[in-house]
Order: sequence, then C-alpha cells, then structure tokens
Amino acid sequence: MAKKHLFFVRHGKTEWNGQYRFQGRSDVPLNEEGQKQAEALAVRIRTWKDACFFTSTLSRAAETARILSSGCRSERLEKREGLSEMSFGVWEGLSIFEAETADPDAFRKWKQSPFEHIPPGGEPYPEIMNRVSAVLDEALSSKEERIVLVSHGGIIRAALSILLGLSPSSVWKMKLSNCSVTAVESGKRGCSLVFLNDDLHTLLSSEILPDIPFPA
Repeated sequence: MAKKHLFFVRHGKTEWNGQYRFQGRSDVPLNEEGQKQAEALAVRIRTWKDACFFTSTLSRAAETARILSSGCRSERLEKREGLSEMSFGVWEGLSIFEAETADPDAFRKWKQSPFEHIPPGGEPYPEIMNRVSAVLDEALSSKEERIVLVSHGGIIRAALSILLGLSPSSVWKMKLSNCSVTAVESGKRGCSLVFLNDDLHTLLSSEILPDIPFPA
C-alpha cells in the first residue's frame, strides 16, 4: 500500500460547544470564533494544494472544510454522510448537566464508555463503525497522498479506534479540541499515530502560522 497521511480536523467552535451541549446530528453552525479558528488553520496549511478533502454533511464541519480547502486552493472537496456526527438521541440540545440530571444512571454509564452505552435513542456503535469504515476505505484508496477529513469528536475517535486498533473506551480519553488536527500515517506496516490534537493555530498569531508546519 502506498503511504498515505490522513489529517483529521474537528470542526470549529459553535455556540453549543461553548454551552457544553450535545450537538450530534443537530445542524449547529460555526460561531464567529469557530470561523476564525478555521481561517487560522487555513493559513497554516495554505501550501497543501495537492490535498483531498472529505467532510461531514453538517454545516459546522462543511463550513470548516470549505474555508480550509479554499485557503489551499484544493480542487477536491466532497461531502460524506459517513463523517457526520453520531446521534445522541434525546440528549441532543441538552447540556451535559441537564442530561445528567434527567437520567443519572444512563449518564453515568455513558460517561464510563460512550460508545458502548449510548444515550436513549442514540446511534448504535456498530452502525457508527460501519459508516466510518466505508469513508476510511475510500480515503485510503484515493490517489492523493494527503487526505483531510473534517468531522466531529465522536467520529474522529471512532476512526482512530478503527485505524489504530484501540478500544472504544480508550479513544474517548483522547482530547480533541475544536479545529484541532490529528494525523495518522498509513503504509505497508499498517497505521500509526503521528500526532494528536494539534491546535497551535487557534492560539498563535496568523503572521507566524506558515512557519509552523505539521510533522507529517
């Protein structure tokens, strides 16, 4: 297998992120801070003209992807339903505090292992893994060496579980900040994690961002 670099980007910040609300399949747009985060990352990757972009169909991810692909003048940006966030069922729109108050037992089990103990009415773990796997197979078979997948916290964790052979409970212990980048290298020996949760572009001045490359 030819070497590939998969860059997983979590979407920029939304108002619900700031309120600690479950978003899931609710189509919450980027807020002003989220747009600025995406614009900062676009500056950092502006030389990636050969990159291929796949994005969730939800607007917070699709807008992040549009800003990034436009910034590096990529010719390929495609939406994939398989990259859309997992459904959190009846908890969508609730803050974590409201969900815990409404159903303490279900919330306790979900917090212990979110993929195994889904919220009431949420998306089953096997369904998440099946649709994410299909997108990963497509990405790994693409002709481009650098593939950017713009998605959501739950879906990026699912992808890391698949690619790295990690347990569902372990990937939920990984921090993924808004508009952070996580990279996986795929080659003849399989997949390996290159870096996790790089969000320097959200913290530094745009003037120096082009001089801070990613290590992959």
